[in-house]
Amino acid sequence: MSEDTPWEPDRRLGGNWRSLFDQPRGSGLPPPGEQAPVPQMLDDGPMGDEAQIDPKAYHPWILQRGRSRPSAMLGLRWYESKAGFWSGCGMPYPMLQAVEYIGDRMVSLDFGTRQFVIEGSGLDVLARRIKEGTVLAVVEYAHVVWPQRSEGAMVTAIRRMNPRDIPA
Repeated sequence: MSEDTPWEPDRRLGGNWRSLFDQPRGSGLPPPGEQAPVPQMLDDGPMGDEAQIDPKAYHPWILQRGRSRPSAMLGLRWYESKAGFWSGCGMPYPMLQAVEYIGDRMVSLDFGTRQFVIEGSGLDVLARRIKEGTVLAVVEYAHVVWPQRSEGAMVTAIRRMNPRDIPA
């Protein structure tokens, strides 16, 4: 075998399988005058507009649109009025151990090492949606952002109830 020709396997045994993956250079370019196809993004995760806080209208929670894959995390967002910005955290749904509620005024979320209490009105629907796993984020009402209070459900407080947060 000479040094100039590359090694080729026996074609009766399947041929050179690498040639199936190696494309000649320039083969991916469209012919002149045609546009290359634009790849479609198939990501329907919560990174789009649906996970954004709407400054025009208050929505106490943001629901997942479509159920192609379950939401990985539950976001909790509150407004820091002294600092003037949003704060929050994301807790993984698989770590959610319990959802407790008292009427439509209070929902408690137990993530094992971290517990949260959500206060407000109309929260019985929120508890049901969290148990379904369709809530992307819970948003606390901020008078600075939405001066006009809306009718319907409202989250007035999101409190962390960890042992280190409770005064002795």
